[in-house]
Amino acid sequence: MATQQQIIEAIAENLTLPPTDIDLESSLQDDLGLNPVQVADLFHFLSRRFSVVIDTGDVEQTKTIGDLIELIEDKLLE
Repeated sequence: MATQQQIIEAIAENLTLPPTDIDLESSLQDDLGLNPVQVADLFHFLSRRFSVVIDTGDVEQTKTIGDLIELIEDKLLE
């Protein structure tokens, strides 16, 4: 199973940021400036990387990096 650090590294890779710049409290849209298409691309990237299925409702409820990591971790447990 993926660790929190592996998920952070995957997020950083997708956003072309150093992993050290990934803050769990950062808002995907407000702090990172991702538009809805970029958010969708990030979720698609992570779902493929970690072989999980992410529902549209999950995307709408995920606001921060911490939320996203928790979502991926939960999906990996299913």
